[in-house]
Amino acid sequence: MLLFKLIIVLLLIFVIITLFTALYQLNKGSSDPQRVVKTLGLRIGLSILIFILLWVGQFFGLIQSHGAYH
Repeated sequence: MLLFKLIIVLLLIFVIITLFTALYQLNKGSSDPQRVVKTLGLRIGLSILIFILLWVGQFFGLIQSHGAYH
């Protein structure tokens, strides 16, 4: 269970790193625009992967929700 949470946190950190990498490439000016698009595409893919992992973790009981359901 702890390993699952660690993987989620590491993926979130990697999403933040890719966001700032794309920002750096965008501000660099002489960079290839395709690299920015690929970096942001990787960020979107990682975000979708995190969402799926959270859903699977909730479904199999690897993570517990602490919110109240109404």
